[in-house]
Amino acid sequence: MTSTSDYQFPAIHDFPPFYTRQPTDTTWQNQALQWSDVILRYARHHRIFTLNLDQATVPGGSPLFENTRIKRRLSLDTLQEIIEFMVQQGTAKWGNGKTHALLFWRKPDDWADLILQWVNQCGLNNTIVTMYEIAHGELAEGQDFYEMDHDVLLVALQILVKRGMAQLFKGTEDENMGVKFLGVK
Repeated sequence: MTSTSDYQFPAIHDFPPFYTRQPTDTTWQNQALQWSDVILRYARHHRIFTLNLDQATVPGGSPLFENTRIKRRLSLDTLQEIIEFMVQQGTAKWGNGKTHALLFWRKPDDWADLILQWVNQCGLNNTIVTMYEIAHGELAEGQDFYEMDHDVLLVALQILVKRGMAQLFKGTEDENMGVKFLGVK
């Protein structure tokens, strides 16, 4: 993971009203869209796949939602509304209640396509691999999905199952869940 000091926030991050939910619907829609963009860029840069909203919004919780220079911090309620906006846009999914979210800085369909491309390049068609091997295995090193969060990986794999390109097999633990890629190129 890279440090926050090498990430350049956009200028809007220094604008005090950005941290307060705007009351008019049109302004709010624009604000939510801008927050969505800031969140996804930051998550992509730092390879963040999940967000604990409670932890992120406490003082000192995350530089993404708190700007100490201008003494502003996003509230939990506003962040929940932003994540709900992102869910409607397809760039997030609620995890455990409304306190955890999966972030899709790549659309799940795009993750599924990348994984399938990797399967074909590595000759893994008609073989069973574990979710751990996909996200943390030697063959996956250097791939964009390397070290991907388990729940985000599962969303991408379920897309491949729906397309008829993969089959999931239950393991003794979630990380040991098997995936058979069905030889579709």
